[in-house]
Amino acid sequence: MKKFHIIIVNDFAFVNGGASNVAITSALALDQAGYSVSFFAAVGPVIPELRNSNIEVICLQQYDILHDPNRLRAMTQGVWNAEVANAMNKLLTKWADHQVIVHLHAFVKSLSSSIVNACHKKEASIVLTLHDYFTACPNGGFYDYQQKQLCLRQAMSFDCIKRHCDVRSYKHKIWRVARNAVQHRVGGIPGSVKHFIYISELSKKVLQPYLPESAKLHYVPNPIDVTQSTRIEAENNQSYIFIGRLSPEKGIDTFCQVFSKLNYPAIVVGDGEGLSELKKSYPMVEFTGWLEKSAIIDVMQKAKALVFPTHWYETQGLVVYEALAQGVPVIVPEHCCAVEGVAHEENGLLYNDTDKLGLELAIQQFDNMSDDGIKALSEAAYMRYWSKADDVRQHVKKLIATYNDICL
Repeated sequence: MKKFHIIIVNDFAFVNGGASNVAITSALALDQAGYSVSFFAAVGPVIPELRNSNIEVICLQQYDILHDPNRLRAMTQGVWNAEVANAMNKLLTKWADHQVIVHLHAFVKSLSSSIVNACHKKEASIVLTLHDYFTACPNGGFYDYQQKQLCLRQAMSFDCIKRHCDVRSYKHKIWRVARNAVQHRVGGIPGSVKHFIYISELSKKVLQPYLPESAKLHYVPNPIDVTQSTRIEAENNQSYIFIGRLSPEKGIDTFCQVFSKLNYPAIVVGDGEGLSELKKSYPMVEFTGWLEKSAIIDVMQKAKALVFPTHWYETQGLVVYEALAQGVPVIVPEHCCAVEGVAHEENGLLYNDTDKLGLELAIQQFDNMSDDGIKALSEAAYMRYWSKADDVRQHVKKLIATYNDICL
């Protein structure tokens, strides 16, 4: 019987978003639980938590495709990263006497689908967590950046290919289509992957038509990295909070427009290419930039509600659950995955995102509530979350159950 070894694969060796946070958190937790773990990434730096663990870290110190100064190299490696394939081949050779599980998280910003091709050549077992929609959609979100709305076209159909939906240019869309075609036909994603982890029922529903009929889907929600403390007394607070990447699909413009119009106190925690322009356009909104976890918790102490005005599906919406865990009510659009944690008028409010006034009306409804009403939402948010919290320990148990199933 071969020994068990887990290789966690992610574009980045540091936390720069939800997928990286989950990949690193799970790797550290598996290590602490006594499992043999490697962490394979293309882009550094490697965070100290990984360096100071027992985890074998392989980081190729490459650029991600957005920030590579050599644009020809970025275009080429973004489609097929040969160095990554060679490095994975060496790692799998090293662990050839073990039962290896390769757990793939984010791969499109540097690694490319070449890594799956390398794993198949070594007959390594693979499981892919569906953190986004790149498995099917060329731009990764089933979102039309030009129309600023969800895209209902069939991914990679003629209707899809001819549509300029990219956040940059149509030429960039065509490059994404080419990458997606290579990913499907040469890289083997998703066709040759047998096991997938989904993190919400909605993301499963959206992606399942594009997965192989023989695919086995495992439900393993992302771990919510929140320590239980006393409930935030939202009823005593005044500020509405946005936390996340400052990009169009996240609804940051809508958030700023609504709160500037209503003249309600609003705080934005996050960073993005448009931060300086947002500051100029919306002087009434407080922008903190990106903050460390402890500083985000300090901001959350001021929250009357967390607003999650996303325009696309998302795959889970971690920040919504982090807010609920602290007793902060949430305001969420009906179409996104985060609704799975929200009971309308019980621990937050849901609104219709197809109506341009939807968010504004929801904010006004919330602001007109009595202190007792908001307190009731806050208490329900806190109690509902902690009655069935998805913490890191539970996440590891579900991962190991999934790995054992794969090895059968």
